[in-house]
Order: sequence, then C-alpha cells, then structure tokens
Amino acid sequence: MRSRLVPALAVAAALIVCPASARAQSLAIPDSPSFLVAGMASQQPATPPPAQSSSVGGLGFGIKGGWIYSSFSQAGESLDSRGGWEAGIFFGGNRGGVVGLMGELLYARKSFEEGVVLKTTNLDYFEIPVLLRLNIGSSNRNKGVIFYGLAGPVFDINLKAEQDGVDVSDDYEKFDIGVLAGGGLEISRIILEARYNWGLKNLLKNSGALSEDLKNQTFALIGGIRFN
Repeated sequence: MRSRLVPALAVAAALIVCPASARAQSLAIPDSPSFLVAGMASQQPATPPPAQSSSVGGLGFGIKGGWIYSSFSQAGESLDSRGGWEAGIFFGGNRGGVVGLMGELLYARKSFEEGVVLKTTNLDYFEIPVLLRLNIGSSNRNKGVIFYGLAGPVFDINLKAEQDGVDVSDDYEKFDIGVLAGGGLEISRIILEARYNWGLKNLLKNSGALSEDLKNQTFALIGGIRFN
C-alpha cells in the first residue's frame, strides 16, 4: 500500500507545480529597455502641428516719385506753367486690407513763368499728404494686381522760392493746404499712380485784392516701389 502511495503523491505534486510556474511566466514583466521606452512613449501627448505663419505684412513702406505739372492762376487768368517733379517716401495704406490710412513725405518743385519778359519762378515744398486709401484686388503684397483710390488733405511747407536764381521767399506764404484725389495700380510691389492736388490758399503775401490771389493746382504722374 505504501509503495503505491508515494508515486501517487509525486504525480500530484508535479501537476500542481507545473501550472503555477506557467502562470508566473505569463505574468512576468520583460526587462528589455525597448519595452520601457514603448510604454513611456504611449503616455506622451501628441505633438501639435506647427502654427502656420501669417501672410499679413506689417506697416507698408516704400518710395515714390515722378513728374508733376503745376497750373498757377491769378486774377482769373492762368500763368504759363512749367513741369516739375516730386519724390519721397510713403508708409501705411493697409495693402492686405480694403481700407487703410497712408501718409507721405515728399519734396516737390513747382514752377511757372510770368511777365512780359518771362521770368521763371520755382517754388520748393515739403509736402505731407494724409490719405484714405481704398484697395480693390489681390490682398497678397508679393504678387497679384490691386487697384486703389486716394483722397485726403495735403499740407505744404514752402522751403524756398526763387525767380531766375534770385531768392524771393519773402514774397510767398510759408504754408499751403490742398485737397488731393487720385488712383493707382499696384502690380506685386510696383506702383503706378495719377493724382490731382487742388491748392486752397493764396500763395502770395500781402496780395491786396482778392482777385490778385495766386493759387496752384497740380497734376502728377508717379511711379514707386513697395519694400514691405
């Protein structure tokens, strides 16, 4: 009886130990570094996509200049006018939008002739237009075509007045004000523009009768380049 009992106990012990060891192996955690790295990576939040850069530019800035024709009138009659020029910088305008405010700083020369023996008078001005700009067309400042209109006041500071090389600054008012209107075309960064400036004040000092007031109107054809 004892000889049969010992082998039976050995078989039972083997059946108990083998399933337990199998279960322990199935629950064992691998010690491989790759397992740890994979687990940590699964806990990290997804990286957000990079933000897209805005296509809207900053404050507009550029240069412009061109030919101007000044028309002077006195006592209801037009004087013999001559061509001149103006050049300077501009800033603003809201190139990427519909409506914007644009300022300019320009140097302008306006000329006319008078007298039986014609004498040429040159008036040099520092012009400061403050303009409302309306844009129609592409909002991309680097390519595309845009049409725009301009309107607003112009403030003129008389820097110098000469008649046949003689300084006559004391005969002319130091300040003038006008109203400007015009329009232009902007292709990428190239500007083509036409404008008209109506002078409102008398340019002469101590002119006496109202009919002797000297006033100026200017037509300009301008080209320019936008830098940003």
